[in-house]
Amino acid sequence: MMTESRLKKRSLIFAGGGTGGHLLPGIAVSEQLALMDDFSITFIGSNRPVEQQIIERSGYQHLGLASSPSNELKSAPWRFFWNNGRACLQARRILRAERPVAVIGLGGFASVPVILAASWLNIPIVLLEQNIIPGRANRFLFSRANVICTSFAETRLPKPRSGKPLIAFTGNPVREQMTHFETNQKSEPSEILLLVLGGSQGARAVNQAVLALLERGRDALPRRLHVVHQTGETDWKYAVQEYQNLQEHDSELRVTVEPFIDDLAEWYSKADLVISRAGATTLAELACTGCPTLLIPYPNSIGDHQLINAQFYEAEGAAVLVEQMADAEVTARNLQTAVVELLHDSTKRNSLSVAMQKLALPEASRKVADEIMALIAH
Repeated sequence: MMTESRLKKRSLIFAGGGTGGHLLPGIAVSEQLALMDDFSITFIGSNRPVEQQIIERSGYQHLGLASSPSNELKSAPWRFFWNNGRACLQARRILRAERPVAVIGLGGFASVPVILAASWLNIPIVLLEQNIIPGRANRFLFSRANVICTSFAETRLPKPRSGKPLIAFTGNPVREQMTHFETNQKSEPSEILLLVLGGSQGARAVNQAVLALLERGRDALPRRLHVVHQTGETDWKYAVQEYQNLQEHDSELRVTVEPFIDDLAEWYSKADLVISRAGATTLAELACTGCPTLLIPYPNSIGDHQLINAQFYEAEGAAVLVEQMADAEVTARNLQTAVVELLHDSTKRNSLSVAMQKLALPEASRKVADEIMALIAH
């Protein structure tokens, strides 16, 4: 039951998630909307623990639905239809109770039941599309949206029919701490800081390639090295043990290993080089912070969207691209070659940083919030 204070506020629902890449833009837009009006904001998504942790740490209410991803349509069709049918009914009950003035879809399978329910109830809908190649959820929901906010001018969406939806190029929203950014003085100025990001859920191939690099190519790397590594929950204990083994033979290697890093802004400000997947939200943050970046796109992303994102940044001179190969040894060797070259070439890193900053769109959160406010004003 809603409290009296919630009843006095206009309600907004953010729908979707599963990964930080979907959720963090929603949190960034929520921060902007809070400056514009006194909204009651709720996130509805899946029951994945990482999603609940990200939302709850940001101070928002999170409601999880037992929805199923689209890959279960083939592997477990009965479960897919049962879970998503039930999730649609749950979403409709929530929306009827909350009576939101708009629903904002963040992408991912968890957004689908909520956006469908909003469409049935004639609630205005805004979709956020982070990638050049739209995800399956947003392609499916395209015709139900009033507005779609894109992160790239090059985003490949169908042509709207009869003026709907309105397509607005806003950029990908990033959190406030990423847009007011100053480079911090390192506690150890002569130390090289290597930041490794596998996304909010981690990336085993990236984790293994970086550990192989440090084991086999350590002699070619700067001696005073600090590795800050976001591993994801699954690989965290394994990575901690591997790093402990490395440090037994290398007293100058400093390591910070976390399953998920909340305050990435601090590490972005100190990083000499970032190794990352090529999710659009991470790329938007890296652009705002101007970090020299090496990208290893996830090879099984829908429509190869991570590779296409990475190729865009590489073509702009803002990142170095190392593709993940079927042979892990080849990936590790290619990564080693690229990392050694970059860590010994400050001029190249500076060039990447300047080009990366040219791609920054720090006003994206405000622009998306403006689109939402304009929609609900009608």
